[in-house]
Amino acid sequence: MRPITGFNLAVKIVAVGLAVYPLLDPNASHFQGKAMGVRAFVYPWATILIPAVWWLRGRPKPYPYLADIALAFPFAFDAAGNVFGWFAITGFDAAPHFFGWAALAICFGSAVGPIVGRRWTTFGLVVGFGATIDILWEISEFILSRTGSSGLQLTYENTIQDLAMSLLGATAGAIVVTTVLLRRPGIPATLFGWTAPVRAA
Repeated sequence: MRPITGFNLAVKIVAVGLAVYPLLDPNASHFQGKAMGVRAFVYPWATILIPAVWWLRGRPKPYPYLADIALAFPFAFDAAGNVFGWFAITGFDAAPHFFGWAALAICFGSAVGPIVGRRWTTFGLVVGFGATIDILWEISEFILSRTGSSGLQLTYENTIQDLAMSLLGATAGAIVVTTVLLRRPGIPATLFGWTAPVRAA
């Protein structure tokens, strides 16, 4: 059975398709000030990161479906919000940051949780990861806005809201990881709880 199937594949198709769609109509009003070209370049890479790591590690078992979906979800959600104009809805901008960072935290926690093992250490590591990624994200947006070439438009209020909602999302994701996904007996203390690589027949 192929590792990428069903819902997993659907999320990837949505993420890539909606990320590149704005390039077909870059002058649409709801794409202005969103750095859609940067998104179209960056987002597709998120859909191949975990499959690439899995392949390079020798196709170990089990395939991390949950982490793979969780990594693609934030990019699919954000791209959908831009394509369908959801960001015009008051307060919607908070949703991609909360749910997106919760998903990223679950992805990261799924990867490192089996290695770390300890509940509170894993919790702190996952929250710290989420906070760091959002800080870097906001810094990147600020730099892009300063270049003047991306069309990205930022406000102080928006940045603070993004930081707060991303931190809350990362915390929620860390809670899920440490209460539901934390390493159970019998799971190897390896990345994603992987066992030995698949051997070719």
